Amino acid sequence: MSLPVSPRTLAVVLNWQQAGVTLECVEALRIMEAQDLDILVIDNGSADDSLAIFDACPLDFRLLKLPENVGFAAGNNRGLQMALDEGYDYALMVNNDAFAAPDMLAKLLAESAPDIALLSPKIYFESEPDRIWFANGRQQSHTLDLRDTGEGELDGVQWKDSRDVDYLLGTCLLVNLPAVSEVGLLDERFFFYFEDLDWSLRLRQAGFRLRVAAPAHLLHRVATSTGGEEDSALRRYHLAHSSVIFWRRHAKKGSPLVIIPFRILSAIKMITRLVTIGRRDAASAYLRGLRDGWRDSY
Repeated sequence: MSLPVSPRTLAVVLNWQQAGVTLECVEALRIMEAQDLDILVIDNGSADDSLAIFDACPLDFRLLKLPENVGFAAGNNRGLQMALDEGYDYALMVNNDAFAAPDMLAKLLAESAPDIALLSPKIYFESEPDRIWFANGRQQSHTLDLRDTGEGELDGVQWKDSRDVDYLLGTCLLVNLPAVSEVGLLDERFFFYFEDLDWSLRLRQAGFRLRVAAPAHLLHRVATSTGGEEDSALRRYHLAHSSVIFWRRHAKKGSPLVIIPFRILSAIKMITRLVTIGRRDAASAYLRGLRDGWRDSY
């Protein structure tokens, strides 16, 4: 398959009640050194003044208004499907709290290939632009956990080269639309979290590659979508819910006799920690997430 000299790309940015942050993201995309780039903002059922802010904004982007918050996977799928229907070659999924370097898209496209389904830039903490948030994604063979991401490390020679990986994160992905159309889009049972790991596994199982393009850079304002709180009830609920769906689907691809007791012990440890630090609300939300994830798995 030969791609055009300047592939058409649709950037997809999902907003939920954070119009100011989203417009910062859009501004970074607008000033990128990129041809044939269109920007789509999807408002995921915001109940604040986001829509009024977008309608009054002079920046050049398209706006899709969803009547309710359908979650990360389903929200982004609306944009991915639009890109497919309108004949784009690539979609650029970008978290609204992630800010592209001016040459990011050009660097991603430079490493694209028909057998690469997803490309990620090297991602840094916005608060410490020399410190890595994501530069690698390996799979722990027995438990299927994500490991060796480089998170927290200072950038250096060990991270200078691009590499094929097992997992990519949904913070920013250049999506090869012909490739993913063969496999399917994000699984919408994942409201938040694990949808990117599930997609990574499904794409690799279909024979496609995943790659981190080291020359492409992005800054990430971490955890903005859940209020920046590590142990918020919302975050703990969705982590628990999505984790059950993920491991019930993929356990047989690891070592089930290791994964099952490991996940049970991990859940007990998490609940105990949350109760110990006085976050009974988050512990209760975590338990509800486990229950609902089991119900929604199959």
